[in-house]
Amino acid sequence: MKKILKIIIAQLLTLFVFLVIIAIAGQIYTFLRPGYKVLDVIPDRDIGWRLVPNATFTYTGNHWYENEFKTQIKVNSLGFRDKERIVEKHKKLIRMVVIGDSSVAAHEVAFEKTPAQLLEGYLNGTNPGEFTQKTKYEVLNFGIGGFGIGQNFLTNRAYVKDFFPDYVFLFIFEGNIWRTISPLSGVTNKMSQDKMLSVRPTLQVSENQLKSLLEVLNFKEFHQFLLDQKLNNPNLVGIDHFSEEEYAGFIEKQRSLITRKKIISISQRLMGMTLLVYPARDFDKFVSLQNETIISEFNGQRTRIREQRLFILELGGKLLSGFKVLRRKFQPELRMKDELELLIDIYAPRKDVNLFGGSIDFPNFEKVVFVNLKTVQMMRGDVESYGGNLIVVDATSNLIQKGRLPANLLSTILEKFCDVNDIGYIPLYQDLNAANLSGQKTRWSYDGHLNELGYRIFAESMYRWLQDNETDRSLNN
Repeated sequence: MKKILKIIIAQLLTLFVFLVIIAIAGQIYTFLRPGYKVLDVIPDRDIGWRLVPNATFTYTGNHWYENEFKTQIKVNSLGFRDKERIVEKHKKLIRMVVIGDSSVAAHEVAFEKTPAQLLEGYLNGTNPGEFTQKTKYEVLNFGIGGFGIGQNFLTNRAYVKDFFPDYVFLFIFEGNIWRTISPLSGVTNKMSQDKMLSVRPTLQVSENQLKSLLEVLNFKEFHQFLLDQKLNNPNLVGIDHFSEEEYAGFIEKQRSLITRKKIISISQRLMGMTLLVYPARDFDKFVSLQNETIISEFNGQRTRIREQRLFILELGGKLLSGFKVLRRKFQPELRMKDELELLIDIYAPRKDVNLFGGSIDFPNFEKVVFVNLKTVQMMRGDVESYGGNLIVVDATSNLIQKGRLPANLLSTILEKFCDVNDIGYIPLYQDLNAANLSGQKTRWSYDGHLNELGYRIFAESMYRWLQDNETDRSLNN
């Protein structure tokens, strides 16, 4: 018995010493590789915010130490992560713009590996193709973290139009559509505040006009299903019986409701509607709060090293997270349960008297989509007014945030809407999904943004679209 006890004590001591070594080594590692907290934007009354003009800073993401990447960010005089560009265009210059949110700004990779810069390199010969070398190409980066489609629309009017681009690639994923209508933004999370501020200009269409469009798509079954689950399972118990096959079938059934005829009808009705732009309510508070934060927490600077934490706790959290991922891999029913709980929490109507009323925090899904479609429709007109072409780059069904069902519906709507409205369309999600199915990672595990491979796939998808559509005169000079 004593011998067994000694063995147990020896093993426990060995484990303890092993953990102490890991804790010390990890703490030294994190001390030598600190994370940086950066107030990298300035308030902008027209578009909400943009990067600090002419700034340079080190970016390590939102982690407390340098976990996955460390990049040097340089901002141009306009407040975007790009080179200094001359506004005037010479005759043999074809100019393009990539516009969107953080997935376009791509702070997680070196500047030359951002999608806009990769595309510029491909077009100018680092990846030889069919394009003539007599023409020079510029690809400008107008991505800003946290932006919605509405802010991209406003950025095009405030900044992009002066450069008269021939092509404007608009990056879209599921999160972008909600930002269009929501004045709240996490861009102020780096500053101490009692509540989130309304710092984003928002876009809307009259509620009465939107109601008339609900019957066109008719996603009644979608909302009724979620409402039934919510009413029958107030504690979200017993919903994991829904199989993957049944869910896939339900998604396809809802997608089948999105016909070209319906999208034509929606597009025609949207043409007669007015897009309303509302300025940020707390803009002045945003300005003063940021100035106070710079003085009080950043010692007059915009960058500071993040506070150290215990590495051993970080390691424990990673182990638990990895175990959950592994468990869901071998128990797909858990993934389905999570999926349905998410859908019910976000999209289930508040009460059965208003099936299309949306939830407490999220308005009706279709209405939000209609506002964004109107915004894209208006943006196409703006781009065409200066001689350009608008192309939607759709990552929705890969960068899924709020459920596979709404993501699939949104991608289907976008594709058909672009076809009907003569807007270019790139199903980027297909290339990303194909890479993921082959075992390749296209996103950072912790950060969640696209990694170098993901951004390369992004750039290649735009390059292929240009090759496939090079009958345009501007690409055959």
